Amino acid sequence: MKKKTTFGLLGLAAAGAGAAGGLAALGNYLYGQMMVPRVREAWAEEPNPVQAEGRLWARNMEGFREAGIQAADGLLLWGAVAPGAPDCHRWAICVHGYHDTYESMGAIARHYNAQGWHVLLPDQRGHGRSEGDYVGWGYDERLDLVGWCHYVIRRDPEAEILLHGVSMGAATVLMATGGALPRQVKAAVSDCAYTSIEAEARHVLARYHDVLPTKVPLPAGLLFSVLRKTALRRAGFDLRDAAPIRAVARSSTPTLFVHGVEDDFVPASMMGKLYQAARCPKAFLWVPGAGHAQAVGTDPELYWTAASTFLRDYFPDQEDQ
Repeated sequence: MKKKTTFGLLGLAAAGAGAAGGLAALGNYLYGQMMVPRVREAWAEEPNPVQAEGRLWARNMEGFREAGIQAADGLLLWGAVAPGAPDCHRWAICVHGYHDTYESMGAIARHYNAQGWHVLLPDQRGHGRSEGDYVGWGYDERLDLVGWCHYVIRRDPEAEILLHGVSMGAATVLMATGGALPRQVKAAVSDCAYTSIEAEARHVLARYHDVLPTKVPLPAGLLFSVLRKTALRRAGFDLRDAAPIRAVARSSTPTLFVHGVEDDFVPASMMGKLYQAARCPKAFLWVPGAGHAQAVGTDPELYWTAASTFLRDYFPDQEDQ
């Protein structure tokens, strides 16, 4: 009897080790899919002419200058500056999203620059020409953004700064507004941010489970739990801390929330939750017909009318754009 019990315990231990090994492999796979930065596919096209022209404008960097800072953890971060009018002290820091570069903010940056603003377009850590080997989903990036604000202030102590982000860039902006920001930061625009990376990851993992390396259906909650443990081990932070919805509840930075009605990658309902949670001065804009990160190009007139109306209160001598 004792012999059978011993063999039984050994069998259970082996099965447990096998399951643990399988979860570790699954965690590493998910980490590779969601946490490792990638280069934007060369064949990828912009969804509309406005954003295509904006990307080309940024890529050409005509009249731009390069910028750089060192992040709090030592990474070297790169950015591009499009100078504005010589007597202007307004700065727009335009922050791009996941698996892209500063170029994707071209349409937005170009608009501000045409109004005489100086524009800073950073490559987020791990993207483009900035160092980094994992995506922080706004958690580490929020501190990088504060660093970029100080970069601007060192060069222009009279600066009035706007933070404008799209997708993960918007999450970075919101996360930054939940902490201490220099007084020179006057307002923010959040375009299609997620409420938290946990909510977004669960949404994505539930929709795209067919890309997983197993045909066994697994609940999104379990998949996120496995990813979270792997990220904690490999990247050193808790994914649950990448939660813009908690940050906006602490924010005092006036914020315009924008979202495309047809966005099914970051569900449009997330904007409503962020707006309700925010304790700062705020406004919102739904853009009909716009998919994910497409609002500025889907209806530029609506987009910029709403932005101009909102920003007028915080940049009071601004002319209608």
